[in-house]
Amino acid sequence: MVFLMVGPLAAHEFWLEAEDYIMDAGAVNVELRVGQDFGGSEYPFVQQRFKAFTTSVDGKTKQYRGRAGDRPAYQDSQPGEGLQVISYESQPDTLAFTKSKPDLFAKYLMAEGLDFVLEKHRADGMPEVGISEIYSRNAKTLVQVGEGGFDHATGLPFELVVQGTPYDGDESVKVQLLWQGEAMGNYPINVFTKENSVEQTRVFTNGSGMAVVVFPKGSRVLLNSVWIERLPEGSKHFYESWWASMTFGY
Repeated sequence: MVFLMVGPLAAHEFWLEAEDYIMDAGAVNVELRVGQDFGGSEYPFVQQRFKAFTTSVDGKTKQYRGRAGDRPAYQDSQPGEGLQVISYESQPDTLAFTKSKPDLFAKYLMAEGLDFVLEKHRADGMPEVGISEIYSRNAKTLVQVGEGGFDHATGLPFELVVQGTPYDGDESVKVQLLWQGEAMGNYPINVFTKENSVEQTRVFTNGSGMAVVVFPKGSRVLLNSVWIERLPEGSKHFYESWWASMTFGY
């Protein structure tokens, strides 16, 4: 498995951050976060901002019903026992690449490990300013309540899936990257680990869409990957992208 150090991100991350990731019992509270290096702004519960907000325990999935303005956005006072697989699919939003920041497009793609997209874009003689991208967030978090349970695909368009659970005591996990349910081979995943400070690395999936993520025991982990597609000529936006993220921790 190849590991590369990555620099500061041009684009902000979006993730689900649990108050506690492991508990014997009690309420599960999860924030919606946008920022960098595990720091940033908290977003409230707003129904209009997402397509789906679900929790799955032992294979049983239910839609989360919050209240407008709730902070944290996810609050479950009586979770079932087992691994809580909480997922969030946002409504689409737009990212514009303007003349005021002419290097933003290139920085964004390189920060996400999408150098090959940038190379093809330039080889085709396409502009890097005056274009826009429509994007959606596909976020998950794993919270252990009591014993048992495992991660699984939840139906997000672009999704990270831990094989089993990250809470078995090991300092590594196997993760599979899926696009529309199909394994994505030879694709980048950014890894952020937070202990005393935040470390950034990158892994690449193998031919089966699998990657091994190593993390210090006691840390919090954020994974992210971006899938991007060129839209047909004449479309309002140049690209469409889906931003997958996954969090777990101790």
